[in-house]
Amino acid sequence: MGEYKFTPYFENEVLRKRPYLKKEWCTRVVENPIRSEAQEGNRYRFWGKIPELENRVLRVVTLADKVNDTQRLPGQRIQTMKLNYYPDTDSLYIDLSEKPSSESREVSEGIVLDYDSHGNLVGIDIDNASKKVQLKELTLSKLPSEIRTVAA
Repeated sequence: MGEYKFTPYFENEVLRKRPYLKKEWCTRVVENPIRSEAQEGNRYRFWGKIPELENRVLRVVTLADKVNDTQRLPGQRIQTMKLNYYPDTDSLYIDLSEKPSSESREVSEGIVLDYDSHGNLVGIDIDNASKKVQLKELTLSKLPSEIRTVAA
């Protein structure tokens, strides 16, 4: 596994939201996929069954080099919402809960919804975000709580 690198997005968002996920599973899928395809935005998708997850299929997305991993997994009320943009992968993650994800569903090309173990939406992951979302301006209106800006 030493030849693979994991992006800050993977390290900071994916692993935090999916604590059951193991890097070696991602590596295994990339090395022995049951299916793979080039994706828009200089990325590649790989799918592979994970016996440790009851043979559920894991989808792994890498950067064009097929080494840097930006993984997504297949298959409450909002207290805090965080928008995190990762320019190296052009991914926007809308974090809706501190709870970890136990299931992910791709609802549209490059749009993945993350759910907790009770079926509550905990996050929205948008691949190729700059092509799907206006990232130059964010307008917030009539939010019932504090708005805080954190510079990266």
